[in-house]
Amino acid sequence: MKYFQWTIGSTTVRNPDRLREGLQVLKEHFDGKEWNTAQQEKFFDLLRDNGVYEMEDDDYGRMTSARKQEHARKWVSILNQLGFCFAYESSEKPVLITKAGDALLDNPDIEDEVFLRQLLKYQKPSALPKQNGVSFENVSVLPFLVSLRVTYEMQGLSKEEISIFLNTTVQMEDIGKIIKEIGGYRIQKSKIEGRVKKKEFYVKTQLAWLEEIFADEIKERIVLIKKLIGGYKKDLAFISSTQGQQLLADITKGGKGSNTIKAKRAQLAIASAIKASKSAVKARKVFLAYYLPLKIATLRDYADLTARYLRKSGLFSISRDKLITITEKEDLIKSLLAQKWGLVGDDKYLDYLWSDSLPALPSDKADYLKDHLAIIRAKEKILFDKVGARESLELVGEKIIPAKDVVQLKQQTRSIETNLLRLREIEFYYSQREERQVDDIINFYDLILTKQILGGEAYYPAYLEWNTWRVFLAIDTLANKPYEARNFKLDDELQPVNHAPGNRADMVFEYENFILVTEVTLIVRANQWSAEAEPVPRHVAKIQSENKGKDVFGLFVAPQIDINTFLTFFNNRKYAVNDKIMDLTIIPFSIDQIKQLLSIFKEKRFSTQDMKRLFESIRADIATSKDAIEWGKKIPTIMHDWTQKL
Repeated sequence: MKYFQWTIGSTTVRNPDRLREGLQVLKEHFDGKEWNTAQQEKFFDLLRDNGVYEMEDDDYGRMTSARKQEHARKWVSILNQLGFCFAYESSEKPVLITKAGDALLDNPDIEDEVFLRQLLKYQKPSALPKQNGVSFENVSVLPFLVSLRVTYEMQGLSKEEISIFLNTTVQMEDIGKIIKEIGGYRIQKSKIEGRVKKKEFYVKTQLAWLEEIFADEIKERIVLIKKLIGGYKKDLAFISSTQGQQLLADITKGGKGSNTIKAKRAQLAIASAIKASKSAVKARKVFLAYYLPLKIATLRDYADLTARYLRKSGLFSISRDKLITITEKEDLIKSLLAQKWGLVGDDKYLDYLWSDSLPALPSDKADYLKDHLAIIRAKEKILFDKVGARESLELVGEKIIPAKDVVQLKQQTRSIETNLLRLREIEFYYSQREERQVDDIINFYDLILTKQILGGEAYYPAYLEWNTWRVFLAIDTLANKPYEARNFKLDDELQPVNHAPGNRADMVFEYENFILVTEVTLIVRANQWSAEAEPVPRHVAKIQSENKGKDVFGLFVAPQIDINTFLTFFNNRKYAVNDKIMDLTIIPFSIDQIKQLLSIFKEKRFSTQDMKRLFESIRADIATSKDAIEWGKKIPTIMHDWTQKL
């Protein structure tokens, strides 16, 4: 069958960073137990209770048992597919946490290595339940290897290229063809001028590609349409009959079934087209107008999902709307691509999938590790000479004694890679003052707000934190190190991996005589207040209690500031820590105001002490404002007056 598209991961578990937490819940409460519906519901409840699955109380209260069980099965499905466990209701076997699963739980420091092994083993089809059968005919693919080769050879892939070409590659021997197709697509696109026309070209290309890939499924749906027309010609009431309605449901069936609003609208439109013409031509046109955009949306969703899971291997990064391979891991990537890979047969697959040591990686061998160490030590020395001495950092590589075994070599590798990342981050810090970088920071906010970042919803909060961190790297003279100022994680390309944990401030910038505690959110509705009113003051108060000799300001950044958020920070300016009450200053800024601040910096290059005076002016105005509304309205005026005095 031609119609097949793969993804790595699950739309239920959009954030793979949660897999380890979910697996921990599964092991603690269900290992060795039957995976029945009662256990599934309990698992879902525990995921929510432990904060692994986030859901509002009202939404949770409306969930049926069947819905909870469905979510639990989908959640466990990706853990099954990646070999971390074996939990199937249809199997007579109890829940099993595999050796690979234990490796994930027991080795958080080498999580990327654990994921790399498991992703290399991920194949379609496989011996796992529901991963075989007729829908996998003519499918023989290792998604991770396809992704690695194509991304590396093409020096990165855009979201549209992933959705059109990558996720629809179902045969390993098609890799060369796909690379040529992408190359041709890029050449054609480069000849088109204008953003709108480029978008039209992309849509046209994807529609044509989808019609070819899903030709068999489209033909099957057209047969159903003709059957519906035949029934209507014999009996005008046929479309409204149970059989007719079932045919309409089968024609419009998608990933979320045939009861969605879009599917119901399509059913009415198809029925109307048949009644108007009694011809398959118009009905086919109406069907394709529904079906192809649905496939486009699905594949774009798959592109985001695939990118997020690929990153867990440590070999991929996301740069804006593009999936790239990690530069520092090029030697490992080349070594992996030089190996011969093939699908493992059903009789051996489960033992292979569940192993914590298979497949063997180049990094399991001492010779490879020694060569890799030589490469990164040389890079470390170059960067240290450039920025390290200025920051009074230690050069780890000079202190390392010769390793005796692979374990020690891996430890040394991780130590030097950490140091190298810090040196690169310091270099990155120095570069943010450059005019082109300041412009990029300002423009990047628009990419976030217009959702143009590859990876989808799961990554927008992390990128908002990352870009706001860049704002205060640009307005520099930090007293702490740039990697000390953030609580979110970066990958080897200095791109954000995830947002800061909920128990810590997003960012803490230390200056000569003050500290700026910065919190950001994308929430713009009324629940902005309910989500942020408690944690933001708590984080600011904690930092203030630990730094009594310095002035501390809290800065809250959001696309727009809800009036109740203004009210909270205006009225609630006291917080108790260890039975001591302290005064807090938390200043709400919209993203537009942050962009304005950076634009002023670009023009006048003000100092951090100038910035402190701005915050002091805003704080002082609280006492003279009659209420939060007035205070909020005065902030732009205060910024204007401050700008004039620079």
